[in-house]
Amino acid sequence: MKKLIEFGKKAMFYIRVLSGYEERRIRSYRLQMQQRLQQAEERKVAIRKLPEQMILSEVRRMVEEMQALNKKLEET
Repeated sequence: MKKLIEFGKKAMFYIRVLSGYEERRIRSYRLQMQQRLQQAEERKVAIRKLPEQMILSEVRRMVEEMQALNKKLEET
């Protein structure tokens, strides 16, 4: 009985390979993994840019404050 089940499993595998099902499944899995890796890389880049954006916004705010102070000094 065990040999019959093993033979059935092998036969089903050969059928899947010959029909192209197994190849499509592998390609689909590989594509899914590539998309996951790309999304993870995009998240990494976004996380790296976050501190940079915070620093730039802080610098912009300081420059605006200095410009406002210069205008006040020029007016007086």
